[in-house]
Amino acid sequence: MMPLNKFLFCIICFTCFACNNNKNPYENKLGIEQSVIAAMDTAHYTLIEWKDSLQNFGTLKQGDSAHLKFQFENAGEIPLFILSTHVTCGCTVTAFSKDAVMPGKSGFIAVTFKAGHETGSINKKIVVVTNTRNSHSSNLFIRGRVEQTGNK
Repeated sequence: MMPLNKFLFCIICFTCFACNNNKNPYENKLGIEQSVIAAMDTAHYTLIEWKDSLQNFGTLKQGDSAHLKFQFENAGEIPLFILSTHVTCGCTVTAFSKDAVMPGKSGFIAVTFKAGHETGSINKKIVVVTNTRNSHSSNLFIRGRVEQTGNK
């Protein structure tokens, strides 16, 4: 009887440990942000697919603003994190969720461009850093034209 009890005990333990492997791989008890862990976990990078990486805001007057959204999908198998964004000037501001985008789900980067003193053709680049294996960063571009105030 004793070997059967040990065998059953081993099966129960194995089942319990196997069920615990379904947890989010970035869940932790140390208080470290999930995105920080995801950035370091090179063996488990995911994939990102952008709906578009170039948007044209048209024509603005000096002092006006354009609000754009760049949509993406997590095409991988683990949570996707937007780690940071970098813009080329203070006239461009980004906003994004710090929460994980789960596999198969979509998210977006919100971009606001404020037309200041610069006039003419505008070309701005936004670099988005993610926990992805196809590239750790993506380049997004906004284009348009700014006219002087008072022009028609």
